[in-house]
Amino acid sequence: MKYFTTCHDLDSLKAQYRRLAMKHHPDRGGDLETMKAINAEHDQLFEILKKQHNESADEYHQTTETAEEFREVLNALLKLDGLTVELCGSWLWISGNTKANKEALKAAGCRWSQNKSMWYWRHPEARKHYRKSNASMSDIRRKYGSQVFHGSEETSGYTRIGATA
Repeated sequence: MKYFTTCHDLDSLKAQYRRLAMKHHPDRGGDLETMKAINAEHDQLFEILKKQHNESADEYHQTTETAEEFREVLNALLKLDGLTVELCGSWLWISGNTKANKEALKAAGCRWSQNKSMWYWRHPEARKHYRKSNASMSDIRRKYGSQVFHGSEETSGYTRIGATA
């Protein structure tokens, strides 16, 4: 392991992958070979962590998500300008210039949250596990931790809020 040495669960793996993609993705000026190596390591560790997660979770909380599904939505979001993407647990929350990117967000599988006035993405199977909530984004950030990504390559960065465990 070279890129994901500190990842011990699926949420931390997703957060680290997001950081690495912001830095190394070819659409952001990164190197294709480095990104291929990151993707290969991510896929390998994702399957290991998913197996560990499913062994310790009851049937209701097991996941069928694949590394490719998460990577596809991240690749789609990385190509859009003016967005702020926030990773809270295993959900992506999207704000910023979303109006100009509305159709692309829909195509990526993102949905609009009227209560939060933000777009979000979650794995489709999560729909059976979660109910609509009146929790504020502050509550969600406090419960699951948060990493915020914004800007273009020149200004890209992230701010970590809370713990993603």
